Amino acid sequence: MSDGLAEISICAFMGPETSPIQRAQEAGYFADEGLKIHCEAAPGSIHQMIGLIDGDYNMAMTAVDNVIAYDENQGGATPEHPADLIVLLGCATDPRPLIARPEISDFAGLGGARIAVDAVNTGFSFLLRQWLEDQGLALEDYQLIPVGAVKARWDAVRSGDCAAGLLGKADAATAVLEGYTWLQSDPDPWDNYQGGVFTADRTWARQNRAALQGFKRALLKAVDWVLAPENADDLPDLLIRHLSHLSLSSTDAIQAAMELQSPQSILKPGLPINQDGFRVVMELRQKYGTPPVTLGGVDKYLDLI
Repeated sequence: MSDGLAEISICAFMGPETSPIQRAQEAGYFADEGLKIHCEAAPGSIHQMIGLIDGDYNMAMTAVDNVIAYDENQGGATPEHPADLIVLLGCATDPRPLIARPEISDFAGLGGARIAVDAVNTGFSFLLRQWLEDQGLALEDYQLIPVGAVKARWDAVRSGDCAAGLLGKADAATAVLEGYTWLQSDPDPWDNYQGGVFTADRTWARQNRAALQGFKRALLKAVDWVLAPENADDLPDLLIRHLSHLSLSSTDAIQAAMELQSPQSILKPGLPINQDGFRVVMELRQKYGTPPVTLGGVDKYLDLI
């Protein structure tokens, strides 16, 4: 407890999708629910998930595939304690553009390439593998290189250590201006894909149900604020204050704010779970995950607050 407030620590990949957390902190929505939220930037999913499972964090804002992977002993590393994670709430599904170096003009150019990912066996790596398979590339045709979060992937591509990587939209836009190639396909593999969720240890969630319900009320209030057109002038400043590590310019922040408030926003009112998209994630894990395991239904991983 701090100042009479119950404390919850969250490890998240910071970006425009975390703006509701920052808004709820600044506006006192969490405090109104008797909560103090600490949000730490994740350097990569392995650090994030091991920290969550071993008790360094209470919650994580992460790719749903990470939840399934660690629950099924297919994670990128082995925690000290057994994983028993559940999905509490949806968050943003932010499509990651696939950016390649300027000399690569199409998917065929990735033959023999090193491709930067967060982790090889979790996160969005399986979506990428399926995507490349659909474009005619077998797993042995390229090498996935685990380097961590978005900024590390952009650094790896920019330095030439890797030929391509899944980046964030802001870095992808910068890359295109610098002559890098944005590899796209139709259909888009991100369509109908459940990406981000809030997750926690099942026992901790059960023991802290009232606090989690307060967290949800405060967070959804902040989501509504972020999505409200009347807050368009204030939203860019919120992004700049809290995403300084992304080196957001005022122009970048205005663009990110416009995207958050567009009909195609990565944030949806109520932060729902797309169960069809969840099943897509599970199908990819069933196909590519190691060691092999038979997955149950979606409900096995859900404990919505």
